[in-house]
Amino acid sequence: MEQNHTMNQILRFCPALLILLLAGCADTENVQPKKKPVSTAANSTADTQFTADASATNANPPPDAAMMDTNTTAQGSVSTPANPFPTATPVPVAPPRDLPYGTPVPGKPGFVTSPHSPSAGYVDVRGFPPGSEVKDPYSGKIFLVP
Repeated sequence: MEQNHTMNQILRFCPALLILLLAGCADTENVQPKKKPVSTAANSTADTQFTADASATNANPPPDAAMMDTNTTAQGSVSTPANPFPTATPVPVAPPRDLPYGTPVPGKPGFVTSPHSPSAGYVDVRGFPPGSEVKDPYSGKIFLVP
């Protein structure tokens, strides 16, 4: 008797479980109704939504429509859309500075002595192209790579 009661309870919940499973699988996107296609001038007479006046419809565009710029405003200027990509800001060109050059160390390529502190030690300029500005680590002043 106990088994029949348990079986009846299971059979009562099966339809509810099936409905829940189907509801979870249902597509939840909102589907927009399809719009009626725009009719052409040939079949617009059969459609009662259109007027008989051809100037009130889009059936016949003006003859110079191909030549019109849709981006022009009333003043005749062309508006451009904003650039969605960032562009580099131009760096202002500084006037050339009159900086001294370092002195190459004989027998040690890539090392120079600073013109600001020649007796302090060597400055490693490996990886810097000739003519680039380098800060002297001993005096903090700028000089050029020879």
